[in-house]
Amino acid sequence: MGEEAAKDHHQQQWSGGVEATLPRTPPSAAWARVAGAAFFAAHLYLPGIDVCERVADAGDVRHVASSASGMWARERLLETDHAARRLRYAVVDSNMGFGRYVATLRVVDLEEDGGGGGGGHGGGCRIVWGFECDAVRGGGERWSEAAMVARLGDSVKGMAERVQRAVAEEEEEGEGGVAA
Repeated sequence: MGEEAAKDHHQQQWSGGVEATLPRTPPSAAWARVAGAAFFAAHLYLPGIDVCERVADAGDVRHVASSASGMWARERLLETDHAARRLRYAVVDSNMGFGRYVATLRVVDLEEDGGGGGGGHGGGCRIVWGFECDAVRGGGERWSEAAMVARLGDSVKGMAERVQRAVAEEEEEGEGGVAA
């Protein structure tokens, strides 16, 4: 039965999504920090990630790592849709037991989404992080589907806080030279 249970675990598919609201951050400002070149600057916005480097001669592949935990992954950017403020990426290699893993990050305007909060003044968005993957091999409770969703939830909240802080600091710097 152990072999059959392991086979079922490997064939199991996980999926889920998490989000965080940035009530005063315009979607365009958040998107600028999530997409494109920022894909290769994840260490600036993702808690726990202190290494993010483009992999030479590999196209749109980044190497992300956490020195504290020793975990690392290589992730390929699959799609960037600036009009929809959406990007997709896949884990292509890691030391965490992932098989197939594809994630979608979106920045959604609260006004367009019906979430309010913007009040017509260009403020407010949500960062939405969805994923689909094969069940993680050999992870036990550390990598159950619920643990994966919780970990991503913490990550998207930390990302939202860092994005909001970066936008606020940029706005303060911009106002610094203007006379009242």
